Amino acid sequence: MLALTINHQPFCREAPNGVGHLSKVCRLKASSRWAVSQSSLGCFCTFTPNSQIVYDTCTSARQRIIMLYIKQALRSYLGQSLRTILQSHELFLMLCLFCVMYSAHGQAPIDVNDQVLKTVMREADFFSLKGGDPPVYRGYKVDAESEDSKLIGYLFETSDYPPEEVGYSAPIDALVGVDLQGTLTGVKVLHYIESYKSIRGDFINSEYFPQQFFRKNIMEDFRVGRDIDGISRATITSWAVARGIRDAARKMARSYLPNSDYVASTSGESAALRAYKAQSWDDMIESGLVKEMLVIQPDLTELHLSLAFIGHDGLGELMVGTDDYSRADRDASNRSSEGKMLLVGIDGNSSQPFRQERMAIKQGDEIYPVERRRFVFAGSADAGKIKDRTRFAGAISLMPELDLALPFSILYSTEGVVGEFGGIHETEYKVPELALALSGGGPITPELVSPKKGSVAKFQYPEESVWREMLDSTRMSEVLTVLFICVLVFTAFVMKKEMLRWLALTLTLFYLGWMDGGFVSVSHITNGIKLGPSLFLNDLPLLIVIVFTVVTALLWGRIFCSSLCPFGALQDFITRIVPKQFRYHVSPATHDLAIYIKYAILAFLIMMALIYSDLSLFQYFEPFGTVFYISRSIVLWIIAAGFLVGAVFIPRFYCRYACPLGASLGVVSLVSPFRIKRVQQCNVCKVCERACPTGAIKGPTIDFKECVRCDICDYKLIAKAGVCKHDIETVKVRVKRWGEAIA
Repeated sequence: MLALTINHQPFCREAPNGVGHLSKVCRLKASSRWAVSQSSLGCFCTFTPNSQIVYDTCTSARQRIIMLYIKQALRSYLGQSLRTILQSHELFLMLCLFCVMYSAHGQAPIDVNDQVLKTVMREADFFSLKGGDPPVYRGYKVDAESEDSKLIGYLFETSDYPPEEVGYSAPIDALVGVDLQGTLTGVKVLHYIESYKSIRGDFINSEYFPQQFFRKNIMEDFRVGRDIDGISRATITSWAVARGIRDAARKMARSYLPNSDYVASTSGESAALRAYKAQSWDDMIESGLVKEMLVIQPDLTELHLSLAFIGHDGLGELMVGTDDYSRADRDASNRSSEGKMLLVGIDGNSSQPFRQERMAIKQGDEIYPVERRRFVFAGSADAGKIKDRTRFAGAISLMPELDLALPFSILYSTEGVVGEFGGIHETEYKVPELALALSGGGPITPELVSPKKGSVAKFQYPEESVWREMLDSTRMSEVLTVLFICVLVFTAFVMKKEMLRWLALTLTLFYLGWMDGGFVSVSHITNGIKLGPSLFLNDLPLLIVIVFTVVTALLWGRIFCSSLCPFGALQDFITRIVPKQFRYHVSPATHDLAIYIKYAILAFLIMMALIYSDLSLFQYFEPFGTVFYISRSIVLWIIAAGFLVGAVFIPRFYCRYACPLGASLGVVSLVSPFRIKRVQQCNVCKVCERACPTGAIKGPTIDFKECVRCDICDYKLIAKAGVCKHDIETVKVRVKRWGEAIA
């Protein structure tokens, strides 16, 4: 036994099993004398078999170094021993390696003879040779009285019915017997290559697993974890066997059992699947099988979800391809004992990744969170109808409590788990009758397969239901708050009360900015170009703000920029707080050129939205989301900080030179009939010109597309803060060259 002491103190004690441990890492049986020395450290460590103790004379400061040298000595000692063993037993090791590789390779194929056929169909007295297309063995039973033979079933090898299901390492070939009613009489696995076989032997045939298929009808699901118990620690293998047997048996039945219940029940299925196969993605959206859901993240990036019911194997394979559906179906069966699947295609430019825990299913008053076990990966959208429609796909194993005959809603929270906090997007989904009949095995009538033109199914969601859905999914408190702010902004504008305007700015900054985030952005323009006006029917408070913004811009100009834009409000607060001596006066020539930068940005963003619909660039030109949604991007914060620093020296710096949304509203305001009142005194007054935060005033002229309707010039006109405090006749007398001033 080896023990170690440092400064004559035992480092580890003897273990009960007679094997000691060194530094709680190495285990060693000492069998010879060894020593490690290092004169430069002034230490000497020895091991003596008689004492079973290692001693040293080092100071505590060098203990770590000593342990390092001890470990190196042990590695050297063990390495030399292993080299000796390897050299003397090289042939033996090569032989062992060959045996392991051979045993892992797989089971030698079983030759199909009458004895093997008999184990699969015990009722048969003799069998035919394999023949037919697809190939089968026929099983016959001899009548004892008449001595006539009677066909009682078919036997086949799954390898003759491609495509084969792949197990953990390779396809699994099985011999299957089926009687004339479509009921399995037995299963024998003929050949498979699985790594577990080298450890567990022929674990498929020797365990309970193959016996479960006896007397199962081919109409059943054959799903591991549901009606089939899988082999412990061999789930993929179990799934491949079960699915391979089921699919091959059904293919055989379509060729040899035309009068079976399965063929009778699936004749309608074939027609239904052919009908769906003939449909394009847009046709599926129109028929209601596919429903698209738009989720707008807090930073105004988008998550696009495509929802489709795939409660039938044929539908699943049609939508995502055979391989991806097989994998998703297998995973869903392993995780959940029951439930049809709902496909979720995932796309968009969302800055936040899709998260299953943010989803929930709602039906009536019940809300069912989508648990992790109920969501599976369904491929990279590179096969099936979903190909090139989304980036990747998942699938929800729907809760058994759901009544699939009734509509249900899919919820997605942009902030956290549904039901806890954050904005919630909601979309209603109704499983089409044809898909529901496929899933439930119900009658599939010709009317379902080929609905008449103008049928109700084509108009499932009339216009009234859109508004009703929007009202039902909106909190009335949010609507009332937004309405109150809009009314306050307009009241301050009409009454020209500075106190009311600052109150509106405060509410806008804190509620629409940081609390609610329901402000208008240039992203609404670019996304409206991509998706159309239906984009705004998902959020009633936002729709109210947009309508208010557009209507007021058409009639009075950029009232939104004045008091309903949180970033504009933030700049106004900065200007009010920062001392005036920090102000920087931009030369008129520079200003007159720089104001067109924002129009160039607007044109660029619109062009990119038209050409590259999946590309999102607005966040690099608009700091709203960065500031109010607290972005995690350092680059975006640098951009936002630049605009805010600019506002310290130049009032409304961003509004003047860089805001694409302001540019769009400026273009709209060119048609506004109700503009700011001017008087003759303005011809010789500079008070309003110097006070204008956007530099829109030059003497008596206002560049209305640049005016944000902040009312500062109106306040001064009402208060008569400039030349306007004198009547015009007095001004004319005092101004020597009045005619030149107004020219």
